[in-house]
Amino acid sequence: MMRERSPTRNTVLLTATITPPPGATHLARTDPKIRLGDYRKAFDFYCRALAAGVIDQLIFAENSQSDIRSLRDVAEKHGVTAKTEFISHPGLDYPPEYGRGYGEFMLVDRAMASSLLIRKLPADAAIWKITGRYILRNIAKMISKRPAGTDFYCHCRNMPTRWIDLFVLCWNKKSHAEILDGIYLQLREDRIHGPCEPAFRERIEGDGFKSKIVKRFRTIPRLEGHRGVDGQLYEAMNMKLKVRQLANVAAPWLWV
Repeated sequence: MMRERSPTRNTVLLTATITPPPGATHLARTDPKIRLGDYRKAFDFYCRALAAGVIDQLIFAENSQSDIRSLRDVAEKHGVTAKTEFISHPGLDYPPEYGRGYGEFMLVDRAMASSLLIRKLPADAAIWKITGRYILRNIAKMISKRPAGTDFYCHCRNMPTRWIDLFVLCWNKKSHAEILDGIYLQLREDRIHGPCEPAFRERIEGDGFKSKIVKRFRTIPRLEGHRGVDGQLYEAMNMKLKVRQLANVAAPWLWV
């Protein structure tokens, strides 16, 4: 894996729920053993990226208090334990109808507040939040293409509906404090009566932020892994990915 440097340090924050609560909404892939296997495979990829210098630090944040010893073994195998941090929170003490977005971004806030690695980061260092079961195969290119000076980096879509992809986001400590801290309270699906992505999109469309927000990735993420909502492999969606890649270059105003 070739190293592509960014002017600021790049930390990957993997969010995880190994054992989902009973009744979790919009979730087809629920078996803890299968999910742990997904996380371990992805974690191995990011440990390799860390060992190769593609990223600088790796944090695995989990909120179901499941056994993660096998992941620690992976970090040790790759010799990256000094640059790796594991955070475990009992974070599923809410009704399942609140939705996965509520739980994930509550976990994000707790990780941002408690991580020793994040605490030592400079204010402009990039923190890449990635859903922990997914492999971001082109992470090196994503990092190298991130616009300089960006505080909050995301990918919004207007077609076929107004949306923001939440499986990969990038921020620094400044923009987390201004934009994201406490956002999980606005993502309760029992109140917004639908998925959390449109509510999240509405939040970043607000005026008055001092943070520099870039709402379209300069390169389309190439994901591998099973989608939680339906179990479908991202690799099986190559045609959709190619359409988005083409539109991102040939018709960037379409936001598909």
